[in-house]
Amino acid sequence: MSNKIFSLIFVPIIAALVPYLACQFFDSPLLHGIFSADIFFLLIVMLLPRENYLWKLPFVILAFLPALYCDSFDGFILSGFYLLMFGVAAFVPRKKKFLLPIFAVLSSFIIVADCGIFFYSTFVLYISDIWGLAKFYWWGPLLFIAIPLLVVFCELFYARKILLGTERLEISHLVALIIIVLSVALNFGINKLQNRQPIMEFAVQKWFWQLCTPGIIGQNPYLQEDIKEAIPIWRKENDVISDFTKPTIMVLVESYGVNKSIDYTKALLAPFQNSNADFVGLYSRNAAHTQGAEWEDFGALGGSIYNQTVPQRFKVQGLQTWYLHGYSGNFYEREQNYGKFGFDTLLFKKDFEKRALVSCYYGFKGICDSSVVSFIDSLISDSIPKFIYWTTLDAHPPYELANISEKSNFCQTLSLSDIDCSYFTLQENTMKKLASLAAKHPNYRFIIRGDHRPMGSVKESKFVQTFYFRWVPLIVINGLK
Repeated sequence: MSNKIFSLIFVPIIAALVPYLACQFFDSPLLHGIFSADIFFLLIVMLLPRENYLWKLPFVILAFLPALYCDSFDGFILSGFYLLMFGVAAFVPRKKKFLLPIFAVLSSFIIVADCGIFFYSTFVLYISDIWGLAKFYWWGPLLFIAIPLLVVFCELFYARKILLGTERLEISHLVALIIIVLSVALNFGINKLQNRQPIMEFAVQKWFWQLCTPGIIGQNPYLQEDIKEAIPIWRKENDVISDFTKPTIMVLVESYGVNKSIDYTKALLAPFQNSNADFVGLYSRNAAHTQGAEWEDFGALGGSIYNQTVPQRFKVQGLQTWYLHGYSGNFYEREQNYGKFGFDTLLFKKDFEKRALVSCYYGFKGICDSSVVSFIDSLISDSIPKFIYWTTLDAHPPYELANISEKSNFCQTLSLSDIDCSYFTLQENTMKKLASLAAKHPNYRFIIRGDHRPMGSVKESKFVQTFYFRWVPLIVINGLK
C-alpha cells in the first residue's frame, strides 16, 4: 500500500519538476509549484470506480467552480477541460489499452501547458515560437521535444503501478472528494502563510489565462529605487526617434542587460560616458527575447504591422534601409519576412561570408561583431543617407565557449567570476567599437539597446538572477532629434 501512495504522490512531483527547475534557472518572474495539481487530480479520478454515477455529480460541480469563480472566458475553458478530463478518466474501461493512452495524451497536454506558461512568462514566447528556438542549436530538439516526452514516460512508468493490474489502486468517490478538497484547501492555506514558494502548480489554469488575456504579463516591476536614482530611466511615453530624416544606425545588442549591481551596470555603460551621447541609461522592454525586441524596435509588436513601421518611415524620407545580422537568415525566418517591415536590403551570415568577413564561434558559427562594425563603417562612408538596423552576436550564450584573449579590467575591479567576466568583456568590446564608430560618423545618429538580459549559464545557474528582467541599457548618440 505504501508503494501505491508513493506513486500517487511522486507522479505529480515528476510532472512539475522540469518546469520548476527551468523557472529557478532562468529566474522566471512567475513562481512555479513543486507538485502538479492537474496530474494529481487526473490520477485521482482515474482511480475512481466506474459505478455509483450519482456520486460523480459532486466532481462535476467542482469542475464548474473555475467558471463560476472567475466569470471569464478562460475560466469557462478551464471548467470545460476539467469536465472533459473527469468524463474521460471516470468512464473509460479500467484496462491497459484504454487507461495508459488516455493518461499519456492528457499528461502530454498538461506538460505542454506548463511549458507554454513558462516560456511566455519568462521570454514572452508562445509555443508556436519554440520550434524556431529548437533549431538554433543541435541540442534544441533534445531539449524541447525529447525532455517533455521523457517526463511523460516517467509519469507513465510510475502511474501504471497504481492504474493497472494487481497493484491497481482504487479509491471511493467520497475519499477522492475529500482528498481533492483538503489538498486545495491546504495549498491555499500554505500559500497564504508564505508567498515565496507555491506548493501545487495549476499549469493548465495559468496557460488558459495567458492565452485568453494577451499581454497580461506586463512590465517588470522590480527595478529597485537605488538604481533608478543612480542611472537615468528613459520615459516610455517619449519616442526614441522623432526625426526620420536623419541617417541612423540602430543596434540591438545581444543579451545586453541591466545588472542589479549599480557599479556593474555603470561599467557596462562606461564606453559611452565620454562620447557625444544625448542619453545613457535604462530602458524598459516589452519583449523578453531577441526577435520580440526587434519587432518592438520596428514598431511592429508581435510581428504585426498596424501602422507605418520605423524602417518604412525612414524609407519614405528617402533613406536606404538595411537589416544586418551575422547568423542565418532562416532562423526566425528573418530573410523571408523582414522585407515586409520596410528593409530594402537584408544581409546575413552567407552574405557576409561572401564579403570575406571574419566568423566567430558562439556554440554556433556566426559573423564577429568587430567585422560587422568595420562593414558598417565602410557602408556609411559614402554620401547616401541610410537607416541601418544591426542585431549583434558576440555576447550570445553560452559564455563557457567564449574565446577571449584579453579580459576587461573590470573583471578584477568588480571581482567577476569567469563566466561573468567573459560576458562583460564581450559586451565591453562591442560597446567600445560602437562608441568609436559613432565618434567617427557624427552625421549619423546611433541608437543602441539591449534585447534582453543574459539567458543563463550552465556552470553558474544564478548568473541570470543578477540581472533585472526586461530592463536593458539604452544609448542615444549624435542627436535625439
